[in-house]
Amino acid sequence: MQNNQSVEKVALVVGATGFIGKFLVARLLQSNDQVFALCRRLDQQEPSLRAWLEKQGISHQKLFCLQGDVTLPDLGISAEDWKRLAEVNYLFNTSALFAWNLSIQQAREVNVKGLINLLECVNEHCQLKRAIHLSGYMLTLTQHLQDAGVCLENIESTNWRRVYQKLGAYEASKIEAHFAWIKCAQQLKIDWTVIHPATVVGDENSGEIAKNQPIAHLITQLKQGKMTAIPATPQHYLPLVSVTMLVNAILKASQDQLTIHQDILIANPTQISLEALIHNAAHRLNLKAPQYFVSLHILKLILRWKWLAQKLDLSAEMLSFIRTEQLNMDQFLTLNQKWQIPETNLKQTIALTAEWVDRNHQI
Repeated sequence: MQNNQSVEKVALVVGATGFIGKFLVARLLQSNDQVFALCRRLDQQEPSLRAWLEKQGISHQKLFCLQGDVTLPDLGISAEDWKRLAEVNYLFNTSALFAWNLSIQQAREVNVKGLINLLECVNEHCQLKRAIHLSGYMLTLTQHLQDAGVCLENIESTNWRRVYQKLGAYEASKIEAHFAWIKCAQQLKIDWTVIHPATVVGDENSGEIAKNQPIAHLITQLKQGKMTAIPATPQHYLPLVSVTMLVNAILKASQDQLTIHQDILIANPTQISLEALIHNAAHRLNLKAPQYFVSLHILKLILRWKWLAQKLDLSAEMLSFIRTEQLNMDQFLTLNQKWQIPETNLKQTIALTAEWVDRNHQI
């Protein structure tokens, strides 16, 4: 009996009302796990999350939502709620401040300082078996990190201001946070796992995607006629993963001993070019897809003019995520021989995502 109790999963999900977070909450509840969801605006976010779960046909009896904020002392969680959280043994962090053109201070406050505050506070009040953090696929590109000024041989000697200036505050803060998370977890002797998702596309069944996701933004640009040319070349692509595959991988990784003290890239094994992505979405919406290409170098020069960047609804920061080099998915492919997560039909899921944006997102 004691052994069964020791492996029961009691999860705290941070970022639970975000796009990835709510799908993760849904899967945890489907697995009959006890789930605590941290909400910055409890009065608005709890009813919204519960209504969404009901729409999916998922019972939320084992869900408890609580007020909190990663930037506040003790996470802004009441003493009473910390008592409720005492049994938490799994921490899932899917939260981040995501926007282009953030200031360094804005990005670091949430994505770096907030992340460490989260880990330290939860460690103080709970007995964690595992802490899982979502980062991003750019952290798997060694040459890119080195070119940006990240000193991989000795992270402490990295000139972070230079990295922020080169990459922009969002991506730089995610990179700094990654190394800070691992260092903090090691100091606290917490078993950690980092998941590096590719760019996330919609749910494989419904196509559902949040408005603030890069793919939703790309589809909206197509609808508005703002994308008159394809960024980059026919060889460029935006690495993709469906939210379905990602959430399944997060849950599998959280239960696998082989992922302790590991960071793992999660991307669909088969990828498509950016050109194919754009043409596929345009075709599904009966839109004329752009036929010509514009180099990233020229586009970045154009976007230095803020008024033009606003008119085009683009930021130079987002262009760095379009790549030509192949991602190293060996670790995920090896793990997935055991996990057995089905490969996503990307073209079909992109089409569903485009339909979702068309039906649900106001322009």
